[in-house]
Amino acid sequence: MKKTTEHGNKSTLTTPERKSTPESLPIPVNCWREIGVSGDRSCPELETYIHCRNCPVMADAAEIFFNREPPKGYLEEWQHVLETPPEDTDSSGLSVLIFRLANEWFAFASESLTEVTPLRKVHTIPHRSNSVFTGMVNVRGQLLLCCSLHGLLGLQQLASPIMKATRNTDLEKDRSRTIQTTDDAAILAPERLLVTSLITGRVTRRWTFPVNEVAGVHRVGKEEVREVPSTLGKPGQRFSSALFSWNSRTVSLLDTNQVFEGIHEKIPA
Repeated sequence: MKKTTEHGNKSTLTTPERKSTPESLPIPVNCWREIGVSGDRSCPELETYIHCRNCPVMADAAEIFFNREPPKGYLEEWQHVLETPPEDTDSSGLSVLIFRLANEWFAFASESLTEVTPLRKVHTIPHRSNSVFTGMVNVRGQLLLCCSLHGLLGLQQLASPIMKATRNTDLEKDRSRTIQTTDDAAILAPERLLVTSLITGRVTRRWTFPVNEVAGVHRVGKEEVREVPSTLGKPGQRFSSALFSWNSRTVSLLDTNQVFEGIHEKIPA
């Protein structure tokens, strides 16, 4: 991909020439980060392709990337990894996803999680949205209900620019055109959106929860899990079913049933 500018006109793209060998293929310029959806959006091809991922220029760059020569020792390293027999692991215990809300650490049982995805813009619902029920989010074309665990547990609310992003007018190009926060901003941010589900009989309920940080999935041994003391003053005590230690931190394991019931109590009738 090549970006050219003539007499101050808008940047245009030209597809890189095909070469016969991977060694001679040109190194692509990340035009999508400069004039594309992650840049200033001055590329005229956006009117045709809407998003850079639909553009053949980006497809050519991806083909060049995957056809490049592997670094020295790469194949030998993977051969060693694949030939090494896996270590015996303890399958007992509880699989949980650990995440952070404000300055506190919590966990959900992995079986109640559907996916972890970058934050989305939350669309409020008139006369329904409040400090707990924030609204709806679009996850790959599906509208899902969004709840604030910060509000439910009495923690400081999540103040992320991704969730607060509003449509801004692009004055340099067209006053009627609007842009939103780029995908890269949401991906690079530490905040994440948890998509959870709870099956009760034949009914499946799904909620999404914005969190400050996700530490990943971990397996906790049964001997590490302890009961929640009645005198515990940590946030979310009512919704916690157990406690365990992780990286010198105390993590509260949230009960999915209690959390879902607590949300419904907070939704305005």
